[in-house]
Amino acid sequence: MKRTLFLAAAGWLAAALAASATEGVNLIGIGPRQQGAGGAGVAAARDSTWVVLNPAGLTDVDSGAEASFQVFAPARTIESTANPAAGKQKDDSVFYIPALSAAWTAGPDGRHHLGVGLYGSSGMGVDYDAPRVGFSAGDTRTELAIAKFVAAYARGFANGFSFGAGPVLVLGRFRTDMETSRTGPPSAASPDDWDEATGIGLSLGANQRLTERLRIGVAYVSEQFMEEYGDYDGLFADSLNLPQQLTAGLAYEIRPGLEVALDYRWIGWGQLETFGDQFGWEDQHIAKAGATWEATDRLTLRGGVSHGNSPIGREDVFANALFPAIMETHLTAGASYRFNRFALHFAYIHALEEELEASGPPEAGGGTVVRMVQNSATLGASWSF
Repeated sequence: MKRTLFLAAAGWLAAALAASATEGVNLIGIGPRQQGAGGAGVAAARDSTWVVLNPAGLTDVDSGAEASFQVFAPARTIESTANPAAGKQKDDSVFYIPALSAAWTAGPDGRHHLGVGLYGSSGMGVDYDAPRVGFSAGDTRTELAIAKFVAAYARGFANGFSFGAGPVLVLGRFRTDMETSRTGPPSAASPDDWDEATGIGLSLGANQRLTERLRIGVAYVSEQFMEEYGDYDGLFADSLNLPQQLTAGLAYEIRPGLEVALDYRWIGWGQLETFGDQFGWEDQHIAKAGATWEATDRLTLRGGVSHGNSPIGREDVFANALFPAIMETHLTAGASYRFNRFALHFAYIHALEEELEASGPPEAGGGTVVRMVQNSATLGASWSF
C-alpha cells in the first residue's frame, strides 16, 4: 500500500514534468526560495525544501510546510542536416511542475529535525513535426520525467555543526518514437506508450557555523540506481541511472538581513553507463552565486546566477538532438512577502540561449544545429507551524 501511494503521488509529479534540461536533466533548484537565489545556498537553508539541497540545513529552518508550482517554458529548435527536408523546427511547449515539502523539530532539546519532500526534479524532451533522420518513420519525440521523494533526519550540535541524511526514492517515466534498436530498423513500439522505472539513492549533508556571519556546507547525493525501461531496452544499453552530485559552498552575512551564498556543484554524468558511456555526456562543473536581502520585516528580495558547462559536446550533438541538455547560464530573481505565519514566494529564471553545432560529416548529422532558451516562473506558499 505504501509503495502504491508513493507511485501514485510520484506519478502525478512525474507526469507534470517532461520538460527540457537545465543542469543536465535537473532543475537548478526546488521551490521559489532556492530558485530565486540561483539554486545557491547549500550552507544557507531557508525552508523545508532544503531537505533536497542539503538535509543538514533542516536544523536551521522552522517547522513548516511549503508548496510551489512552476511554469516552465523552454523553446527548443533543431536544424538537421540528416533530414534537410524538415527545415528548421521549433518546440515551445510549456510544462507545469509542482513541489511539496515539510519539516519538523523534534525532541526536548530542539536538536533533532525531520524533513520530507515530494517534487518533480528532472526532465527533458522535445516534440517535433518531422524526424531528424529522413528515412525514419518516427524519431521526432522524447519525454523523460523524474519525480523524487526524500525523507531525512538531521541533528544539530552545540559547536555549530549539523549533519543530515536520508533516502532518495525515484520514479521515472519515459516514452519516445526514437529508433530503439542500435543496429536494426526503428522500433514498432507505440510512441504513446509510457514506461516506468523506480530507483533509490542516498542523500548526505553537513554544515558548520564558523562565526556569527559565516557558514560552510557540503551535500552529496549518491548515484540513484534505476530499474530498466523494459519497453525501450533496444534504445538504452543499461538502466538510466541518475548521477552522483556533490555541492559545497559558503554563506556570508554582509550585514544584518543581507546574505550572499557561493556554491560549487559537480554532477557525475560521465560516470554513468547510459548517459556517459552510451550518449557521451560529460561531468558538469557549476558555479552558483545568490543574494538574499530582507528589505523589511515582511519583504525579502533575491537574485542569483548559475553557470556551468554543457554536458554535451559537439561530437555528441546529433546523438543527443532529441535530448538537448545544452543549457549553461541561468539568471534568477525572486521575492517573498510574509503575513505572520503565512508567506507567498515568487521566482523567475531566464536561461540564456545556447547553440551547438554537431561535428562530423553531414550524412552522419554533422552540421546539425540545436538551440534552446528557457524562461520559467514559480509561485509558492509556506506555512510555519
